[in-house]
Amino acid sequence: MGVTTFEDFEPERLVKSSQRVRDLAEVFTPGNIVDEMLDLLPHEMWQVHPSKAFLEPAVGNGNFVSAILSRKLSLLDADYRSGSLPAGSSQNGAEFHALEALASIYGVDISEDNIIGGTPGHEIACRPRLLEILRRWHTAIFGDEIAPDSSFMKSAQWIVEHNMIIGNMLERDGDGKPTNRDEIPIIEYLWSPESLSVTVSRTTFGDIRMEAEEEGSDVLSLFGPSAPLELWSGRFEELYEIQREARVSLSGAVASNSRGKK
Repeated sequence: MGVTTFEDFEPERLVKSSQRVRDLAEVFTPGNIVDEMLDLLPHEMWQVHPSKAFLEPAVGNGNFVSAILSRKLSLLDADYRSGSLPAGSSQNGAEFHALEALASIYGVDISEDNIIGGTPGHEIACRPRLLEILRRWHTAIFGDEIAPDSSFMKSAQWIVEHNMIIGNMLERDGDGKPTNRDEIPIIEYLWSPESLSVTVSRTTFGDIRMEAEEEGSDVLSLFGPSAPLELWSGRFEELYEIQREARVSLSGAVASNSRGKK
């Protein structure tokens, strides 16, 4: 698959420090291996609409999710230039599918430095990395810089703040305490290209896991998963107007997905 790369970051590092390797078993996957693994997926995994969902349970600083987004945007770029986007050939149509692509990618990591970044030694992190890829795509396809406070970028910011989650996908932490991973919030998006609209709902990892278990079983549970809670529905570029929802309780302590806030 020919992929246009919208990244231009400093040379990759496989480790940040020996201490983080000891404490977090943190070793990042090299980019060439990421590409080789993604090359094994069928072509339909990269379709523009409906955009297939990916969840990276130990996302690190985003080697996999950034490569996934680049691939999705590369195919979107080709469809836009050929006039074959489901949402139409306008700039709005392309931006609609770009946000759809971004919203289809989820990541969880125990380190807020990997998710948020912005501190010495953690300059590259998931959220800003994905936003930079999206910004570079927008410049490449439309030819001018997009303002950070544009509706498009503010909606993209909302998405990464809710899809790139600080959390622990293991059942128990290093001290044997429950991580409450089933409470990790998952935002679901239903994209409608005909009306350039999106419906946003909130569920949890636990409910998604329970639903998957029921689908694979012949036995129905009396207490099944809760239905997703609809939060908002409207034009795609106004998505940022939704109040912030992503919060998760980790090891008994309520934490937000913003640095240093509870």
